[in-house]
Amino acid sequence: MSESVLLLLLAYVALAALVAAALIASRFHILIKAVIIVLTTALYFITYQGWQTLQGWPARVEMPQRFLLHASVVDEPDKHSGSPGSITLWATDLGSGGPAEKPRAYLLEYSKELHAALDDALRNMRNGIVQLGRKRALAERLEQPLDFTRIGEKREKIEIYSLPDPALPEK
Repeated sequence: MSESVLLLLLAYVALAALVAAALIASRFHILIKAVIIVLTTALYFITYQGWQTLQGWPARVEMPQRFLLHASVVDEPDKHSGSPGSITLWATDLGSGGPAEKPRAYLLEYSKELHAALDDALRNMRNGIVQLGRKRALAERLEQPLDFTRIGEKREKIEIYSLPDPALPEK
């Protein structure tokens, strides 16, 4: 546990102790006191979820349209434990048109196709080739059977490619 989380935890314990002391000394109805205690407890969990994203945990938000790939970690599906698998990408959004922001971690569903593309991309990165990515909408294929577990889901494909060589002017 990091120091900031420990300090935050101690601050909330102190706050809860102050709220409890104030409630004991107050003449509020017992129902109002119970609601205040439940709300204070709920605030602990809500704040903890918010701090996860601030500490660099992967965000479950939409991937940017264009991004610079920094790294990836693939957790393959496991039939024994029932884990569906996941892919974590560290990428910088390049779609804003301005200076690049700080990298962010994104959590994606596992797919064999993306896993293979990321293996190739990491190999290229080890060789010094910058890897970019883009998100494209998947075309609906009528010959494939419908997957009723994914109705209403936006089907998108993530493509990883190498940064093209710069075009040098002629001499």
